[in-house]
Amino acid sequence: MEASYRETHDDFARLMEAGRIAYAQGDRQRAHDLWREAATIDPYSEQVWLALLDVLDTNDDRIVCLQNIIAINPMNIQARRQLRAYGARTQELNAVRTIAPKPARQSARPTPARPLRRGLLRRAILLGIALGLAGVLFAIFLSILIYGAG
Repeated sequence: MEASYRETHDDFARLMEAGRIAYAQGDRQRAHDLWREAATIDPYSEQVWLALLDVLDTNDDRIVCLQNIIAINPMNIQARRQLRAYGARTQELNAVRTIAPKPARQSARPTPARPLRRGLLRRAILLGIALGLAGVLFAIFLSILIYGAG
């Protein structure tokens, strides 16, 4: 079994290097294909998702890629910033595309503040981080069970 793990690790390393070479030569599509194949071998590698981020064409794909990076490494501040930036751009585009409705008559009572939403959002983010970490830890535990400790 250890030989199989070593072969898989070597395949992953070869695909990553071949992708870097293709990218350096300006062949983004080839780099994309190689790195996607590497991601199928090791979907928990932050390195492969960081590489893929450079060759993706759509913001939706970049957002998914950034979400994967954060799930693997919740401490990746740059990925968090980029994801927030894409979220802000999406909101701006939606605001531009939306035709503003005519303002409704204001009621005599002011609308109450909604601090609960912000608290729920923070809890949801923390829960997502915790679940991502749990997934990574489970994968590590499972690989130790399958391949042994060393």
